[in-house]
Amino acid sequence: MVHENGVVSHNLLAEVRTLLKDHPKGMTVTEIAAGLGLNRNSTAKYLDILAVAGQIEMRSFGPAKVYFLSQRVPLGAILNYAKEFILVLNHQYRIVQVNDRFLEYLGSKREDLLGQSIDEIDLPIISDPRVRNRMLEARSEGEVMLELEAGPAEAARYFLVRLVSTVFDDGSAGITCIIEEITERKRAELDLQERERRFREVVEFSPFPSAIADATGRLLYVNTRFVEAFGYSAEECGTVKNWFGLAHPDPDYRDHTDGIWRSVVRDGSIPEPSILHVRTRTGEVREVVFHLRRLSDGNLYLIYEDISELRRLEDALAERRRLDDALFRSFRRLTEITEAGRNLLFSASLDGVLSYVSPLFERLTGCRAAALVGTSLIDLLPGSDGGIVEELTGQIVTGGTVEGLEMHLSGPEGRDDFIIVNLSPTRGGTGEITGFDGVLVLRSGRHG
Repeated sequence: MVHENGVVSHNLLAEVRTLLKDHPKGMTVTEIAAGLGLNRNSTAKYLDILAVAGQIEMRSFGPAKVYFLSQRVPLGAILNYAKEFILVLNHQYRIVQVNDRFLEYLGSKREDLLGQSIDEIDLPIISDPRVRNRMLEARSEGEVMLELEAGPAEAARYFLVRLVSTVFDDGSAGITCIIEEITERKRAELDLQERERRFREVVEFSPFPSAIADATGRLLYVNTRFVEAFGYSAEECGTVKNWFGLAHPDPDYRDHTDGIWRSVVRDGSIPEPSILHVRTRTGEVREVVFHLRRLSDGNLYLIYEDISELRRLEDALAERRRLDDALFRSFRRLTEITEAGRNLLFSASLDGVLSYVSPLFERLTGCRAAALVGTSLIDLLPGSDGGIVEELTGQIVTGGTVEGLEMHLSGPEGRDDFIIVNLSPTRGGTGEITGFDGVLVLRSGRHG
């Protein structure tokens, strides 16, 4: 017989399948050998060939091995019920089967594709070099998987491609390409990634030190402002518990912050903002407003509003107000003392125009003090030539002062008072000279 010469007889393989088909309850090796007219060893070899090809099944019942014909459904019928695109290739990469969904996607007819080599025709997805290059790997590894993006970016479609090594009835090898469109899922993932990226940017660019932790207390992220303000990275902090230990070294004080954290994690409550003192890596203590919120994904968002500079500014402003009040009271008292005596006070611009005169001027000149504001200093000094103001302001502009200048002050009814003039420059906010202040000291003697 041909099988005795080492050549497999396809007729005998067919006879074995026929025998098992006629005996659906199964047959032993001895029964099959008797039906074929072969010895047990030769029969066992044919059974092994059919078992490897998946055409028969063997089940053990005690010491006996019983063989059955494999129950199969036509491949084409199954493929057409699958939602994925399916393409079956033989060892020469020629198309031997394709399901209806893939034909619909390709816009092709089955008869136009069967028998064609994928190296000779251009097929979407399958002919992509990334897929074609992984087919040899699939034949050696059994299965490979890759994601593929197809089409222009604004209308891209995404596919999950599985390449599965396949054995046919005749024992030859091939590749089954299973292609699942995952466009909606991929777009949802990309949209989620984009929203996460935008959220991270918002948190990163926030002026407030911020951190994100999961419900177990593991710190997932801290923004740059957190590192700048406190000196610790997420890796160095590790967990919220460890971070609270660094930020609040006093155990009694730390119990307060631990309680806020536990209430949010345990009860899901949203606590009111708390004012805390946080110790930085350098030992500096910062005063902050602490906010703790739960995000929609279950993570916790920690926000620290640093008010240390605001507190220092408030303290500085309060001190400035206190000093200003004290200075105002001192100035007012000095003015009252001065105006109660015989000294005359005034202020003028660099061109000699009066901006302030003390009430004593009214008693000595007979003019209301308010009426003298806006007039020239030279009007009060008739005993000097017209260049006296220019001479005085010339000294003031250079930063000098005038001390002990003897002059006369005109009074009512032609009275002339002898005075001593003292002038000093006044300066603006940036230090520039804007005018001068003067003190006129009345001498006891009068000259008519």
